[in-house]
Amino acid sequence: MNKKQNIALLGLCAALAACGGGGSGDNDTVGSDPAPGAEPGFTTDAQWQVVLPAAGEAVCYDFDTQTEVAGCDNAQWDIKLVSGGRSASLATNSGPSGVGNGGAFGSPFEHTWSELLGWANAQTDPVGGAVTDRLYFADTARSVFTGDNAIQSTAFEYALTGGEDRQLYPTYRVHLITTDSASAEVVGTAAAPVFALQITGYYGGATGTESGHVSFQWIDRAAPASLRQASVDATEDWAYFDLISGTETSASGNWQIAFNRYNVKLNGGESGSGSVGGYLARTPDGMYTAEGAPIVAAFVAATPQAMAAQMQQALDTPASARNWVVDEISSQLQPEYQGSYPAALNFGFYSYFPTADAAQAAGLAATAHLLAANPTQGTIVRSGEGDSYARMHLLQIDYADPADSASQQTWTFELDVQPATTN
Repeated sequence: MNKKQNIALLGLCAALAACGGGGSGDNDTVGSDPAPGAEPGFTTDAQWQVVLPAAGEAVCYDFDTQTEVAGCDNAQWDIKLVSGGRSASLATNSGPSGVGNGGAFGSPFEHTWSELLGWANAQTDPVGGAVTDRLYFADTARSVFTGDNAIQSTAFEYALTGGEDRQLYPTYRVHLITTDSASAEVVGTAAAPVFALQITGYYGGATGTESGHVSFQWIDRAAPASLRQASVDATEDWAYFDLISGTETSASGNWQIAFNRYNVKLNGGESGSGSVGGYLARTPDGMYTAEGAPIVAAFVAATPQAMAAQMQQALDTPASARNWVVDEISSQLQPEYQGSYPAALNFGFYSYFPTADAAQAAGLAATAHLLAANPTQGTIVRSGEGDSYARMHLLQIDYADPADSASQQTWTFELDVQPATTN
């Protein structure tokens, strides 16, 4: 997420109180802004030295107590390291990554460690001014419904008519949803159906205008003449829905899609135990200009009834099973990499050297698949409890055998902790 998107999302959060990406949707409101007269700051040094565990295993760290937390199933940890075997990903205790109220102020691509050392506390950017907890972004579920607009959504556009407009407008894009993402089947069977689905609204409830009431319509591709419609109250927590039975269910039930305000996830990948995947099959004609800008009049005039025909028209379909999109976790601590093979790939906190030549050019052993820390990059993390902070960077990655990328790795993080204030 870049700084322009951060600014746009801040405006959206203020209007809808909907940031956070998961859980109860309250991650944008918790935490400790400085109390009058208080002088919080980065007062405690910490170092987390963690041995990379086996692939798929996670290690969680509490920077307040400077200890590792077993289980990663409570709000007491702040940073999670998930092993990929020869690499690792990082997450905060928030959204789909944890039950806490954590988050991160941007990614390590946005802030250098030397810049962050100029911060006296986590609430004041010496250049940009006050930093509210709304700018500490929770982890999110990244799925086929994640877009590249200001609110990172394929299903909605925001504030299209200008002025005091703070509304979400459905895009009526058609998403295919398969219950078997390991198969290239695009029509489906009774055992493994494929649905075409449109999200059609965001407002409802007792007044018809309450936000977070998501409406949608869908067809079973094997029975395309039967249109089904539903709405769910997604204002407070995830609302899980079974497209097969057409009923709302629970996280432990049979579900394919779930909504938490304007966030959407599917039952597969990082979001669930199922095999559900998605594919963006159609953007309705006449909704966007050739440059990709929304055509406001078309959005204002669109209705679910009129747009339902889009699901019956020609759809793009995945060419193979690998084109189905399954959910992943997106965290500010693990941004999209920069660079291209065979040169080094920069993952923010660290770089990956896919070839021996790339590693040797960086002063490492002439061995492929090595990692090296980027200690010049950093960010600030909010704790799982939501009341303390730490600026952090990855100081180094050590191999048991520097010439063997498969040997045991030890990662060393350096942190400056801002403890919770007592009022």
